[in-house]
Amino acid sequence: MNTEKNKKIEDILSSLDGVGRVSAPDFFYTRLKARMERELVPEPKRSWILKPVFAFSALVLILAVNAVLIFSEAKPATSVAETDYIQSAASAYSINTNLTYEINQLP
Repeated sequence: MNTEKNKKIEDILSSLDGVGRVSAPDFFYTRLKARMERELVPEPKRSWILKPVFAFSALVLILAVNAVLIFSEAKPATSVAETDYIQSAASAYSINTNLTYEINQLP
């Protein structure tokens, strides 16, 4: 039994006798070294956003958009005549907001 195991082990080890040394392709180490050096160099950062010219222009743009929105949304105040007309129409048609609450109150 022990001899059979030894024979199998010897067969397996002898199968590796024909294996030769592996060689790298031409210029492999040169390309590898260049790649490693290229990875050591940090990529340039996009710091152009933080430059004062761009920050100031972005601030001016945002303020301009805000000003346009504020002044375009401003509604002119209703005139006295319009207010009187609305109140007279509401009283003519009994559209008083307080009337509903007065009717629904329990004594």
